[in-house]
Amino acid sequence: MKKAIVVASFGCSIKDSRERYIETVENAVRNAYKDIDCFRIFTSEIIRKKMKREENLDIYNMMTCLQKLKEENYTHVYVCVTHVIPGFEYEKILRAANEYKDSFEEIKTARTFLDDHMGENEVNVIKSYVKTDLKDDEAVIMVGHGTEHDSHKYYGQIEKLLRKHITNLHIVSVEGNPYIDDIMEELKEKGYKRIYLYPFLIVSGDHSLNDIGSDDEESVRSKIAANGMDVEMFFTGLGENKNAVNLFVDRLSEIINI
Repeated sequence: MKKAIVVASFGCSIKDSRERYIETVENAVRNAYKDIDCFRIFTSEIIRKKMKREENLDIYNMMTCLQKLKEENYTHVYVCVTHVIPGFEYEKILRAANEYKDSFEEIKTARTFLDDHMGENEVNVIKSYVKTDLKDDEAVIMVGHGTEHDSHKYYGQIEKLLRKHITNLHIVSVEGNPYIDDIMEELKEKGYKRIYLYPFLIVSGDHSLNDIGSDDEESVRSKIAANGMDVEMFFTGLGENKNAVNLFVDRLSEIINI
């Protein structure tokens, strides 16, 4: 019996961000399962190619990693994922695992951060990630990536769960409804004077620096400020939140066979 853990992330081409967010999760997994070999994969082909071009780093995708594990005679494979929702990138992992299912005695893939089973645990993680002691004229806005995939629905579902604890909380997306423009009138009607802006992302990378928190007039931050509200941007990601990291390790413990 030869076991392997694969930590699957979307990926990031910014070295400091990789270390701060992705490696934090990977190291936590290694510390929790010191006797099992651990491998990294990135699902984004754009990120993988960019890292090869700029840093001469070869990063596995799911298919190439599983081929390597097969050739090296691993028998049991457990995939820990750091994706927020089970969208297109998660489906890449599932397809590869299905293609290689006959190559191993066991191959299992963990759940994403949000899914049909989310509830108190995920709410508690986010409560530890954002400011919760809000005044009536203050609000938290979390900005997710968004997708055309059906799993986009989980942003709205977790927003409803969170509002039971943080009334003045809104979730918008970079690439999916609602956009910040779609809720701007609501924000003004509620009389918010100060907005605390957080990426709803594992990694604070290009999206945080450009689409969400930059001074560009099209960024989420700039659009809110242009409507007369003071904005405090938090350049952070769930990958450096201890409770989020522990949740990903727990996801792995749900599927792993010691």
